[in-house]
Amino acid sequence: MATELEHAAESYAALQALASRRCLCREADEPDERHLQALWQDSIHRPRDLALPDGTPVEVLDAGRWNRSAGPDFQDALIAVGGFVRRGDVELHVHPADWDAHRHASDPAYAGLVLHVSWHEGPPAKTLPEGVPTLALRPFAEKERPFCFADLDLSCAPYTSAADVRPCRVRLSALPGETDRLLASAGTFRLLAKARAFTAALSTGDAFQAFYAGLLTAMGYGRNTGPFHRLAEEVPFTRIERLPSLTRFATLAGTAGLLKETQRDLWDLWWQSGLPPPLEPYAWDFRAMRPANHPFRRLAGAIGILHHIAQLLELPLRDLSQNLVEASGLLAEPLKLKGTPIGRNRANAIVTNLFVPYRLALGTLGPNQLKDLPGEDVSMPMRDTWHRLTGDLQGLPKDGLRQQGLLQIHADFCKNPRITCPTCPLA
Repeated sequence: MATELEHAAESYAALQALASRRCLCREADEPDERHLQALWQDSIHRPRDLALPDGTPVEVLDAGRWNRSAGPDFQDALIAVGGFVRRGDVELHVHPADWDAHRHASDPAYAGLVLHVSWHEGPPAKTLPEGVPTLALRPFAEKERPFCFADLDLSCAPYTSAADVRPCRVRLSALPGETDRLLASAGTFRLLAKARAFTAALSTGDAFQAFYAGLLTAMGYGRNTGPFHRLAEEVPFTRIERLPSLTRFATLAGTAGLLKETQRDLWDLWWQSGLPPPLEPYAWDFRAMRPANHPFRRLAGAIGILHHIAQLLELPLRDLSQNLVEASGLLAEPLKLKGTPIGRNRANAIVTNLFVPYRLALGTLGPNQLKDLPGEDVSMPMRDTWHRLTGDLQGLPKDGLRQQGLLQIHADFCKNPRITCPTCPLA
């Protein structure tokens, strides 16, 4: 029955797909930013023989990674301007002055900008950072005829360039099982590299301080890892080691500026610890943050894990993630938090990135146990690297070892400013 219904809908589905493509462009000569992003990503339709207004040639060696969150449109792009290669971010606008209108100059997320791309020509934005050139695409796209953005397929954005076959993909596809072997090897390499940092700390007696700093840093995700790492350095574990867990939390939260004035009980515990307020406020980033990701909750989860740390370090990997989730809820009731401060995906990431390297350094974890690593949330670097290697967005590895391998390959090859696809060793 389902097949019959699908067959009946085929003719309309074709029309609907055509309509969705055509409605993406209001007018052929006036795109919006999403059209420009798709054009920049698509190596087939992106104009060639580009140049700045003064004639300086511009070559797009790597368009970069299409950023679907706040910040520049493309990250980690590789651009040659006048023969000089630059690695960094690219922002696209319809008009050059849109940079000023969007007030990007005051946003630190755009500090790595190496190229400002617009569709129309015009004077450079007034607040564009010094040394960042502006490239207008329209003159090059319309050299022969008006360019129609309806020719672009945005249905699978940000991965629109299926015809852009990477050399590494050609090589790996010719060797059965080679991609899997590569990922497992790269993942093992990455975990051992992290373990060496703990091994060095063991020789100085600071191994658990390094673990403690890593745990707090893991609570910050991308945008708040800096403040959490600073907190671990300014309040070392030896300073809170003998304190009850609630006092530990109050001490850290107060020092970090995470306490509200109405939380008098926690303020009192903080003051009793004798730690003064910091000389400079902590640079927490609360923009568009889900309540579940607030540093207040994440810090509470870290304190719960520290309370049970002796037992947690002895658990088999297969049991560790769920126990981390449960341990993180130690202060949920006294702090009136709903649910556990740490979810399963975050716990999986902590297991892979912290517990495993630490236990490898201690010698309490064998190589064969790495196959039990849990998977974590699939990040954009993982997805981008998998697509480069396989040309597919399905079948991404779900185990932690191969996910770590994707991240390692991304760091060593895809993000390396000294490597381009034609010169990549993976090819």
